Amino acid sequence: MEHGVAASPFPQRIFILLLILSVGGKIAVGHQSPRGAEGTIERTTKVEIAAFLNHQGFRVDSSIDQPESPFVSAVAADCHLIAMLAAPQGWNRSILRLLAKGQDQILFVYSSTIYQDQPVWLTWTDHYWRLLNRYAGRKLPAQPVLGVVASSTCNLRDMPWRELPDLS
Repeated sequence: MEHGVAASPFPQRIFILLLILSVGGKIAVGHQSPRGAEGTIERTTKVEIAAFLNHQGFRVDSSIDQPESPFVSAVAADCHLIAMLAAPQGWNRSILRLLAKGQDQILFVYSSTIYQDQPVWLTWTDHYWRLLNRYAGRKLPAQPVLGVVASSTCNLRDMPWRELPDLS
């Protein structure tokens, strides 16, 4: 007489249901590439940054027309600055430190707030939250990080950073 253990079909059905939902969801939103959708953000961002700086009385350098350059450089009287879109993960913020000379000031603007150092945890979390939402079919507005290196004669704290477009 054999004593066998009867397996319940319930766990197998749950596994199959989860597999179908997982693969089906990936197929349904697979044509929406989050990275592809953000591929144009750098050019758009450079133009928006340049427009903002022009509105603040800066003369923007011709670097705006160089797509391979991530920088926007501008001058107003004795104030020289370089701005760039910083990676939300913080990996390229050291570039700004390398560009700074002597008394130059470095700051990061994120969500209209000025930071001495990039709030990596905040920007990283926001970035991946937006990607997760995009995979789910919801498009949240981008909130890129702007990194700025400026000469010590620049009064960047009084600039109306809230007027800077959302850069999306």
